[in-house]
Amino acid sequence: MKKILLGQIILGTFLYGSEVSLDELLKSVEKNSYENKLYNIKKEENKEQEKILKKGKYNGINIQGESEYKKNQEKYILKNKATFGDFYIEGEKEKQLNSKGSLGIEISLKDKIFSREDSQLRNLTNKKYIDKIDYIENLKNEKIKLIELYKNYKDNEFELKLKENALKTLEKEKSILEKSYSLGNISKIDLNSLMVTYNNLQLEIKNIKSILKQIKKIFFYEFQIEIGDQKLKEIHSENNNLEKYIKNIGKNSIEKLELEKNISEENLKYIKYDNKVPEFYIGGERNLENSDNRIFLRFSKDIFYEDTRYIEEKSSLEKININLEREKNKILSDHYKIEDSYFTLEKEFLILKNRSTLEKDKYEIKKIENKLGKISYTEVMETFDNYLELEVLKEKAKNSLNSYMYIIKIKGE
Repeated sequence: MKKILLGQIILGTFLYGSEVSLDELLKSVEKNSYENKLYNIKKEENKEQEKILKKGKYNGINIQGESEYKKNQEKYILKNKATFGDFYIEGEKEKQLNSKGSLGIEISLKDKIFSREDSQLRNLTNKKYIDKIDYIENLKNEKIKLIELYKNYKDNEFELKLKENALKTLEKEKSILEKSYSLGNISKIDLNSLMVTYNNLQLEIKNIKSILKQIKKIFFYEFQIEIGDQKLKEIHSENNNLEKYIKNIGKNSIEKLELEKNISEENLKYIKYDNKVPEFYIGGERNLENSDNRIFLRFSKDIFYEDTRYIEEKSSLEKININLEREKNKILSDHYKIEDSYFTLEKEFLILKNRSTLEKDKYEIKKIENKLGKISYTEVMETFDNYLELEVLKEKAKNSLNSYMYIIKIKGE
């Protein structure tokens, strides 16, 4: 059973060739996301609700039954009524007497003008758009999570390769320094300075390999993506039309609030109508026993009645208007924050790039100075450690910048 289940899981994942890009993985999330499945369920639910609301009063048959016992006459009276929309049929049966029955129609003029179902159908249309906005935003959040995970993988992958290459370099240096130490040409501290970095690199490489395995598992269980031995391509994003995407960020949240406002206004409209307009029923009935016909008009109206629904809905609308104004200002503020974050990330990358280049040059110079006997090997290792650290930070800064551009574009789609 476990093998079958595992096979089903693997078949449900996305498999790729030797290389896969972030764009390809983002497309797979779009197709295979849980959010997509949940939205399809929501659409079916709304579809069924629409069918029911369109039926109005004709949604099923209402059955009523009543029994009465008159003690002084020692008899039972049974009454039954079945209603379907505006139509009804009712009957009455007394012991040892013929049954009575009637067939009729009773129309609510108030509902013909504007019914509760009419109002709910209008709100359902707005709700469909809200559900779609929620789906789009939830899917964007899923994509952003994927981008952050992808970036985390690439950061660790680069650090692993850099440190594996550094370890190979130190292995060569280690052989040279061990011979020099055995010949008495260098001190113990020089050899130890190399060995500390060498041993630390081995531990760090082991740890990074473990982290990469864990990230692959997260790809599988959170996004149904099987990475396997595939290589993840570099994160690359152009800053073309970035301002256009930034301007679009937040539009969905405004549109959602506008739709919620429409729903609240529709509710208020129906409540006002329901409270203001009296109930008018016009109908006709035929007595099945004596073929007698009658036409009737019925009227009802609440007076001196205060409706809590109106107070609650009015308060809800006022809150939506306040939230709408606040959200518009927040979005404008967020646009400036996003621009500021982008320029900060760009600046940090350029600074680290320059510092890394400088540290690499310093390391090469220190190696030459050491060979000439001007400095100890400890100083060489200090610049080497600094160079490795800056190279890792530079790569992470580059990935942060490029992934942030991806995030901006997804938020502004």
